[in-house]
Amino acid sequence: MAAADAGVRPDIPKELVFDYDMYWDERIATDPHEGWLTLRANAPDVFWTPRNGGHWVALASDAITAIMRNPSTFSNSNGIIPQQESMPRLIPASLDPPEHLFYRRLMMTYFEPRSISHLRAQAEQLADALIDDVLPDGGCEFIGSFARQMPVKVFMQFVGFPLGRFEEFVHMIDDYFGNRSPQTAAPIFAAIDEMIEDKKRNDAGDVFSRLVREDFQGRLLDHEELRSIGFLLFLAGLDTVTNAMAYGVRHLARFSQHQDELRRSPELIPNAVEELLRAYTFTAVPRLITEEVELKGAALKAGEMVLPLLPMVGRDGELNERPNEIDFHREKPVHFAFGHGGHTCLGRHLAKLELNVMYERVLARIPQFQLDESKPVGRVRGGTVTEIPQVWITW
Repeated sequence: MAAADAGVRPDIPKELVFDYDMYWDERIATDPHEGWLTLRANAPDVFWTPRNGGHWVALASDAITAIMRNPSTFSNSNGIIPQQESMPRLIPASLDPPEHLFYRRLMMTYFEPRSISHLRAQAEQLADALIDDVLPDGGCEFIGSFARQMPVKVFMQFVGFPLGRFEEFVHMIDDYFGNRSPQTAAPIFAAIDEMIEDKKRNDAGDVFSRLVREDFQGRLLDHEELRSIGFLLFLAGLDTVTNAMAYGVRHLARFSQHQDELRRSPELIPNAVEELLRAYTFTAVPRLITEEVELKGAALKAGEMVLPLLPMVGRDGELNERPNEIDFHREKPVHFAFGHGGHTCLGRHLAKLELNVMYERVLARIPQFQLDESKPVGRVRGGTVTEIPQVWITW
């Protein structure tokens, strides 16, 4: 682990202080979910870590739920640890009620199931083309060959990001999540500024073309609102589904019996999407504490940050029986893979559509596959999105 970089608040009981680095902790370096289970077995339900400026971490599901349901005490206004006052707000994600709801209602219409259903055919076509590219090779690095390409390209075309800049945009997102700073955000904003001006001149019928013409409370959205929405779409659309696919395919490569089950019974794939999201949730959502509050015996103070580790909800035995087993027949698996409460992810329906298509096409067209243990795999990067760098498979 990296050296601690902040002192412990003197009034915090020593039994509530635990060393955990949300970005580079050794426990999550190779298998984050096993690492988080180890963390939960050894750390308090809510604890203070001196890493990354010092902040609270919530592991218990009831504490995580309380944080997610109470934005007046646990604000969305600053979502980065350590806090960076110069970072932009993300509409609607970094807004609290009641302002959040106005923008959320605006965005919901674009991401409802009926608004995205036409994307299934496009996702299927792209999935088949990507599989065609690697099928003769007998193996591939799945993230680069498929998981980063299919969902990102579908999303880019849907929203209106120029597909010709795919590689450039992926590089920008890697830089940003590797070092969240005004410097790594700047090229993203520049690209969004260009897109706003282009959409004002050319109505392509995509989400952003509609946004620049949208009637929002009797007016058009201004430039700052559009670039804030664009920044959020950029971050959310170019990273999250990629990781959901990576964790899911890595699991199937490890456990051939689960591949066999889905090949025999493809009607289970929608259940498998939910079950694999439950078991392999990979997001965490920092919150700014706005008032002194007690949580699981810990005294949290205004101005401090708390990190609810959302993967812990899906692995809670009181919410899901046999939480560390995969069961594609599980009824209503409980998880916070898309968040919880008023800030539940707007793009969840599109994510599930893309995941369903991915499992359908991969299992229909690629023979039984397994992890290629001969290939080196880089270190896991933690944060608000915990990423595995490569998934090498062979068939």
